[in-house]
Amino acid sequence: MGVIPEVSIRPFATKMITQPGMAGVVALVGAFDSDEKKLESFNNLTQAQEVFGSDDSVMGCASLKQIFRRDGGASSVICANITTKTGETKETEMTVEKLKSALSSIKGEKFDILFIAAELTEEGMNIVKDFLDESYDLQKPVGTILPLNRDTVAKEQTTAEIFKTGGLYGLIDQQFTVKNKQLSIVESAAYYCGVVAGLKVDQSMTMSELPEVTSITPEYGFSENEDGANLVSAGVSVARCMDRVNQKYVIVNSEQPSGLDLYIERTKDFLIRQIALEEYLGDKNTSNSLTAIRSAIETKKQLFLNTLKLLEDITYNIEKVSDKCVNVYLDTLKFAGVITKINVYVTVEVV
Repeated sequence: MGVIPEVSIRPFATKMITQPGMAGVVALVGAFDSDEKKLESFNNLTQAQEVFGSDDSVMGCASLKQIFRRDGGASSVICANITTKTGETKETEMTVEKLKSALSSIKGEKFDILFIAAELTEEGMNIVKDFLDESYDLQKPVGTILPLNRDTVAKEQTTAEIFKTGGLYGLIDQQFTVKNKQLSIVESAAYYCGVVAGLKVDQSMTMSELPEVTSITPEYGFSENEDGANLVSAGVSVARCMDRVNQKYVIVNSEQPSGLDLYIERTKDFLIRQIALEEYLGDKNTSNSLTAIRSAIETKKQLFLNTLKLLEDITYNIEKVSDKCVNVYLDTLKFAGVITKINVYVTVEVV
């Protein structure tokens, strides 16, 4: 029997292949269109939606679509679901208790960026900061990208101060229009998370174009003491239009509240995670063990400096401090700065 010839295209599960120097695993804490509580990791959007749903009115689902970008977003996403169910009613509001529980569930997991799919209060922001500090102490430092929504610029500056000692990769307080769809602030922050996750850790976002963004709300002014200038000074990742005709929007400056650029924060965390010394726990504390640890760190140093070219230099020292303890000092991580000012001098001569 004859059939009508056709070409049929169906979505297929694809796996991102990451390159050395990439850190694209995102832990997503949020509400989903499901009450499934098991932590799961997904390599693509299709897999995640099969388990957690695709209802864009639920911020975890909506954020997934932005974090898994078609042109290079997260390599994988670990989902921690805060949705609870009472009878047939799903409770999707982010509470302090749910946030603490979700963060506790991902403690010790291997990921690179933490994203919270909700607008957090000051208390919530401080809970996230405490989690980041604990992760750093466990030699598993990660950074976070968060939506920021306050009713005044002064309050947003106060929130940014929470991350003065590090742990932040971006605070987003604007709505981006992507592919003719205006995103919420949460979705916009998720979009930015996807963009950052798709970059090598040594790439800055300062004056870098936001792909597929065609408008932003609100637009700020950047003269002295205007809102945009004050937010950039506080370390908020503010976007502005650089070419309205061609709809080009950039992040003005990706320097964080710590005073360090996004690329330095990400690279620093990446290096610390890579210098994993757990394999030496349980070894005899002899000169041979110290030599082995020194050799392992030197190998990583050559990888970071010469192969991946992530930073300018590393200096370190190793010492035995007791029969059971070895101290490793990463004395200096030397990074190149990010150009934020170029002076052009013009001489006009009339003859």
